[in-house]
Amino acid sequence: FLDKDECSKDNGGCQHECINTVGSYVCQCRNGFVLHENKHDCKEGGIANYCTLILYIILHYLFPKNGNPWATPGQRVKLTFNEFEIEQHQECAYDHLEVFDGETEKSPILGRLCGNKLPDPLIATGNKMFLRFISDASVQRKGFQATHSTECGGRLKAEAKPKDLYSHAQFGDNNYPVQADCDWLLVAERGARVELSFQTFEVEEEADCGYDYVELFDGHDKSAMRLGRFCGSG
Repeated sequence: FLDKDECSKDNGGCQHECINTVGSYVCQCRNGFVLHENKHDCKEGGIANYCTLILYIILHYLFPKNGNPWATPGQRVKLTFNEFEIEQHQECAYDHLEVFDGETEKSPILGRLCGNKLPDPLIATGNKMFLRFISDASVQRKGFQATHSTECGGRLKAEAKPKDLYSHAQFGDNNYPVQADCDWLLVAERGARVELSFQTFEVEEEADCGYDYVELFDGHDKSAMRLGRFCGSG
């Protein structure tokens, strides 16, 4: 009989040291590290079991005119990181931050983040974003600092009950910002049509609407048939 050398291929999958035993093998960590519960990876510290801290955050913006508890309809939540330092791991298996495109951890995930590289800004498709930060019982880092804001545009679902859409987050309190370029996709159930009815309209006026304007298309993007370009205060 010959005993197979499991450590000869890819170090047996061990992150540090692979030790052959009769009929099997074991992974071992260098000094200052402990074996992860998956029996292959190693991590700093002397505590191998997990103590989990979960922080749930729903980012929102109060809209003073109607008391809406979420971001202004038609605006997306944007998360911008200014500082970021979380325990490094190739697959972010230890300490990590998860960001979801919605109001729960069941929403589509926008990113699972760790390490010390500053992540790119994350933008939700709608007006809700969910964050979950998890740290285990060993290895602490500085953490992260981020700012949340709104960005216009996004995908909105049209239903039988009318819903609002606003040009900018501070509608009613401030004029819309300069250099705005906002795209909204309004989608209804198959077999239904989308109706857009303006309740308030005040956009810079010009004969051909060549400056500020709102443009509507009968389809998914700008290649669809144009329904009109509007400006002024009519």
